[in-house]
Amino acid sequence: MSMEEVFVLDIGTRTIAGLVMAATDEGFEIKEARLLQQLPGAMADGQIHHIGSVARTIRKIKEELESACGYSFRSAAVAAAGRSLLTETGSSSFDLLPTQRLTADQVRALELDAVRNAVEKLSTDSAAGVMHSFLCVGYSVIQYYLDGEPIGSLQGHQGRHAQAEVIATFLPRIVVDSLGTALSEADLTMDTLTLEPIAAMHVVVPPTMRMLNIALVDVGAGTSDLAVSADGTVKGYGMVAYAGDAITKGLADHFLLDFKVAEKVKVELRPDEISTCQDVFGNTLHLAYEDVLAVIKPRVEILAEKIAQEIIKLNGGPPKGAILIGGGSRVPGFAELLAKHLELPENLVRIRDRSSLEIVQGFPHFNGPEAITPIGIGCAHLDRLAMELIHVTVNGSHLQFLNMASSTVGEALLHAGLDPAELVGRPGPAFTVELNGRCITLPGTLGEPAVIQKNGEPCELSAPLADGDQLVVRAGRPGSEPRITLGELIDEKAHSFSLSLNGKQLEVKAAALVNGEKEHFNYILKDRDKVILNPVTDFRDLFKELGVPLEQEIPFYLNGEARIAVEKLELLINGSRESLRTPLRSGLEVRYFRKPCLLRDQIPAPKEGAPQITVSVNGQSIQLTRKEPVPLVNGQEVSLDYELKPYDRIEYSPGADNILEAYIVTDIFRDFEPDEVFSRKGGTILVNGETAGFTTPIKHGDTIELIPYGAEIANSGMPEE
Repeated sequence: MSMEEVFVLDIGTRTIAGLVMAATDEGFEIKEARLLQQLPGAMADGQIHHIGSVARTIRKIKEELESACGYSFRSAAVAAAGRSLLTETGSSSFDLLPTQRLTADQVRALELDAVRNAVEKLSTDSAAGVMHSFLCVGYSVIQYYLDGEPIGSLQGHQGRHAQAEVIATFLPRIVVDSLGTALSEADLTMDTLTLEPIAAMHVVVPPTMRMLNIALVDVGAGTSDLAVSADGTVKGYGMVAYAGDAITKGLADHFLLDFKVAEKVKVELRPDEISTCQDVFGNTLHLAYEDVLAVIKPRVEILAEKIAQEIIKLNGGPPKGAILIGGGSRVPGFAELLAKHLELPENLVRIRDRSSLEIVQGFPHFNGPEAITPIGIGCAHLDRLAMELIHVTVNGSHLQFLNMASSTVGEALLHAGLDPAELVGRPGPAFTVELNGRCITLPGTLGEPAVIQKNGEPCELSAPLADGDQLVVRAGRPGSEPRITLGELIDEKAHSFSLSLNGKQLEVKAAALVNGEKEHFNYILKDRDKVILNPVTDFRDLFKELGVPLEQEIPFYLNGEARIAVEKLELLINGSRESLRTPLRSGLEVRYFRKPCLLRDQIPAPKEGAPQITVSVNGQSIQLTRKEPVPLVNGQEVSLDYELKPYDRIEYSPGADNILEAYIVTDIFRDFEPDEVFSRKGGTILVNGETAGFTTPIKHGDTIELIPYGAEIANSGMPEE
C-alpha cells in the first residue's frame, strides 16, 4: 500500500465498513470499499462484546480488499463510537503564601491535578491505578477561584487559596484495548484512532462552515452521535442511546418478526409498496407501507424528541439547522419530526449523503448517509488531524494516546503517571499556628521545580507536543517548612497608621503576643505558636492603647450625699465631631478633649412652679409668685451652667412635690408689710378664721388676718353686764 493511502475501518454495531482511500490534488479518492454485516451479538450500542466475532468480520473485509488491491494491509485507521466518550468534572486547590504570585506552571499543574481528580471520579478500581483506567483526550477550565471568589485567570495573582475546576473528556482504555485486540486478531495494528462524531464533522461541517450554528446528527444502529458547531469551532459532542435498533425492535415486537427480518422490512420500506415477509411462526405477511409507518411512528417520535433535547442541551437552545447522516436517518418521517422538536423549518433539517462530498471521488456505489462516517475517518487520517494517535517517550517509556490540538507536555506527563505536585516541586511540610484562637495552616515552600526537556531542549508544561517527541523529566525537589514572619501572617501594613493627635505626630502599630510574649513583626513563626493580635482599629482602641480613659469620674456631694459624675471624651477629626468608633486611617488630623459636667446635668430638675395665687391679707388683695430655688456650691449661689469640680458640695432643693403645699403664710411677707405693732410684738395669724402659723399652707382665695399682740386681747374681753 502506498504511503499516501490508508485502510479505513468503521466498526459499527450492525455493520463494518472497510475502505481504501488516498489523498489527491483535488481531495480524496475511494479506491475500494466493502460493507459487511456484523455477526450476531458481536456488538451492542457501539461497544464490542465478542472480540473474536468482530475480528472475523474485519479479517474478511481485509482479505477482500487485499484481493481487490493486490497488496496487504498491516494497519488501519479506526474510530471509537461517541457512546464511549465520557466527561467528568474535577477540582484541585492549594494554599498560598500571601506574598506569593502564581506562575503559569503552577496554574498548569493545578489544572492537571484537577484532571487527575476527574480521572479518580471515573475510576471504580483504585487498586488498578486510576491513571491507567481512562485515556484523557482533552480538558477545559470551568472556573478558577482565588480565596473562594471566582476569577478569570490565576496567573500573576496573590492570595491565600487557589482552586481550579475543569471538565475533562475521556475514553475508557478498555474501548481502545478492545479495538486494538480485534485488529490484532485480524493481523492489523491501530494506525490512528479518532472519534466517530469528530470524523463525520470533518467532512460534513468543515472549518469553513463552523462559524454557523449547525448540529450534526449521526443515527446509527445502537447510538445517535451528535456534534454542534458555532463561532468557528466544534462547540460540543453528545450521544443519545437510542437509534435505529429501537425502531427495528418495535417492528419485530408488533409483527412477531425475527430481528433480521424486521431490519430488512425497515430498510426496504418504500411508499406504495407491499413488504412481504414471514413471522416467527412461518406465517406469510403482506405489510402495507402505511401499516408499517403507523407502527414505527411512535418510536421515531421518541428518537426525534431525545435527539432534539440533547442538541438543545449541548447548544443552549435550538441551532440554526441540522444535518442528518447514518443509516438510521433514512427512517420515514424522522427529519420532519426532528425539525418540529427543534422548532426549525423542514428545509433546514436535511439528510446528507455521499453526493454532497464533492472532494471525494471514486467507487460511486458506496454512497448514502451511512457512508459519511467511514469516509470521514479516512479523510481525518489523511489530513493528519489532531485526533490522531501520538507516540512519545517519557524518561524512556513509550506512550500512545489521542492527540488533541491542545495536547501539551503536561498532559503527556499526566499520562505517564507523574504526580503534578512533583512537576513544580512538592511543597514542604505544613504546620499550624493559632491566631486569636483560630487555627491557621501555613503551607511549606514549593521547593525546586522539575526540569523538563523535550528533544534535548528545556521546555514548559504548556509546550505543544508532536509525534515522536522524547521527554526527559527530573522531578522537582521538595520544599521546606514554612518560613513566615509574624508581619507576613497578620499583614503589618494593614495594622499601622500615622496621624496627628492634638498637634503631635503619632505612629500607631498593633500589639502582638506570641506564646504570651511581645514579639517584633520580623519574628519567624514556629509550629503551634499561639499568636494574640490586639489590633488598633478605631479611636476607642487607640485611647485604650495610649492609656487615655474614655470617661473621667468626678466625685461630689449633693445635699450631703456622695455622688459620682462622668466626664466623657469628645473627638474632632479634620475639624468635624466624630464618633470614637471611627476607624483609624493614616493622615488624619485629630483633636480630643473632655466635655465638662454641668451642674444642671447632676441635680434634680426643678419642680414645676406653682401658679400665681391671690389671697386677702387684712382686707388687702395680694398676688403671690413662687421664687425658683437657687443651688449653692460650697456655700455660694451658682447658675445651672456651673462646671462641676471634684469634691464640690452642692445644696439644692427643687421645691415641693405637692402643688397644694407650694405656698405658706410666710410667702405673703414678700409682698405685704404688716403694721408696726405686729412686726415688733407679733400676734395671732388666722387663715379663713382658723388659727395658723407661719408655715401653714395657703391657697388661692384664702383670707388671712394678722392680729397684733394686744389687739387680740382687747377684742377678746368679757361683754358688759
